[in-house]
Order: sequence, then C-alpha cells, then structure tokens
Amino acid sequence: MLEQFEEQNMPLLVDRVFPMWKVDFKGDSFNRLYVEMIIRTNMHENKMQFQMSGKADGSGRNLKAVCFGAKINDTRNDKWYKKTLESLSFGDREILENGRRYLIRMDEKTFSFMNADDVKLCLFISLEKGWGTTILREAKKYFVEAGFKNLYLWTDGECNVDWYFKNGFELIWEEEYKDFSHPEKPYMTYVFKKPL
Repeated sequence: MLEQFEEQNMPLLVDRVFPMWKVDFKGDSFNRLYVEMIIRTNMHENKMQFQMSGKADGSGRNLKAVCFGAKINDTRNDKWYKKTLESLSFGDREILENGRRYLIRMDEKTFSFMNADDVKLCLFISLEKGWGTTILREAKKYFVEAGFKNLYLWTDGECNVDWYFKNGFELIWEEEYKDFSHPEKPYMTYVFKKPL
C-alpha cells in the first residue's frame, strides 16, 4: 500500500543509490550530500511523494521502495538545498549546482511535453528486488484514479533505457547532454511517455 514518504527514510535512500550516483573525484561526505541533492531535487510539494514498506528483513529496515510524482506547476521545497549550499566551499557548491541545473533542465524539458492532466514520474527507487515494480504498479493506480492521462519521465544513458521500451514507454525525445559527454562517449538523455 502506498504511504506518504517519511523524511526519516532519507538516509536509507542515500545508502541505496550512493554507489551509482556519487561523483568519482570527491569523498564520501560530499557524495552523500550530492546524492541527497539528487533525491530532494526530485521531490515536489504535493501528495505524490510515496513510499512502500514491508516486513522487516532482520536489518530493521522496512522501507522497500519510493516513488515521487509531479504535475507541471508543482514546486520544490528548496530549504534543504539553500541551507546546504551555505555550508559548502566554492568548488563543492559549484559541483552541486551543476548537478542540480542538469536535473532541473531535464525536468523542464519533460514538463514541456506535458498537459495539465499528465503526471511526471520524478524518481523511483527500489531498496529490494521486486519492489520497484510493485510501487510503480500502485503509483499507476493512484495516478489513474486521480485522473491523469499520461505518465512522463526522463532518464539518461546511465540507466537501463531498454527497461522503458520493454514496459510500454514510447521514446519522444533524445539528446546528447554535452556538459557530461566525453569525446569517446556521448552522455545521452531521453524523455519517455506512457498512456495511463
């Protein structure tokens, strides 16, 4: 069953995605902030910040998955971000701001395809195998009951892009993001759409 995301679960999410989203040239302390920035940038002030819990697995962790959604005009809560920037050196602040600019640019690109009755899947994270599919299925039910017509999302080449094709999403836009590209490997970004 979907529940509203609880702030106390943020460290669990950071732990889960830390190995995938950290920047290679910085230490763990900064990287935890960077990963938390990514998660928080995907959160909006609405009732579509979901989590699912299950039986505790002996580790005391019963959070299984999260899923965040947004409509075109939803706003972000920037308090954490602004406070965090104040405590960083100029160089660290610049790295955080570059990452956030990328996320917001991709959100804006995705929102440009959407109508008022569409919803954007901002983020979903599974902490245990199988729970990602479960939370997406439950979120889809919520979105349909709320009257949304289409589900949009963006991703990049670091994710399993084939998964979206296999699960009925249509690629509606792709582009190289030059700031993250290397001559031998372009950094590709994608926007997908799926009717609800």
